[in-house]
Amino acid sequence: MSVAEKAAPLQVNRKAVYLLVFFFVWSLKELWLIEYIYMFGDIRSPLLEAFVKSVIWIVPVWLLIKYSLRADPVIYLKLNEKVKSGLLWGIALSLLLGGGLILEAFIFDNAAFHFSLSFDDYLNTFIMAGLAEEIVFRGLILQEINKRMAFWKANGITALLFLVIHYPIWIYNDLFHHYGSHLYVFCIGLLFGNIFKKTGSLWAVILIHGSHNFFLSII
Repeated sequence: MSVAEKAAPLQVNRKAVYLLVFFFVWSLKELWLIEYIYMFGDIRSPLLEAFVKSVIWIVPVWLLIKYSLRADPVIYLKLNEKVKSGLLWGIALSLLLGGGLILEAFIFDNAAFHFSLSFDDYLNTFIMAGLAEEIVFRGLILQEINKRMAFWKANGITALLFLVIHYPIWIYNDLFHHYGSHLYVFCIGLLFGNIFKKTGSLWAVILIHGSHNFFLSII
């Protein structure tokens, strides 16, 4: 057996351990630690939340790519590829998706729009959600699963994992029984995966993810 063949199971195990630890730690944070994070006011609490999310989401991915996959995280995550075109696609698709969400809310739900958003909304719901969640799910998980199976299967599994990571906060906020949200988030995960594949840039999905959250917040 070659050195590469011996190393492959170890890498698979490391990725499996990473996923298990990641989901466990984030669940613990969302179900227990969150109430302590938001004890420090309207500015310090969002900053602490952003810091905690960076430590749990971004830092481990960066280290895993660098030391386990032995790759440059910036290159692996496609953060340096098609940056301008990715941002342009992200803006265009964000406006398209946002327009659709607003139109649906206005026509079918007679929704009232509100723009009194907090610092926490801007920092964590828009910026950190788009950046951290896309680095983990489309940047790492989708690409790794796609190495072993067809894209549509890898995208489906990634979208399912993306859905499951929302469960702890839904349980905390007593929203888990809103079953339509399960299908919606799963479909959004599929959409983000396809955008990543088509554009070849993580910036496109980072931007559209944050914009999607923004439009949902104002509806």
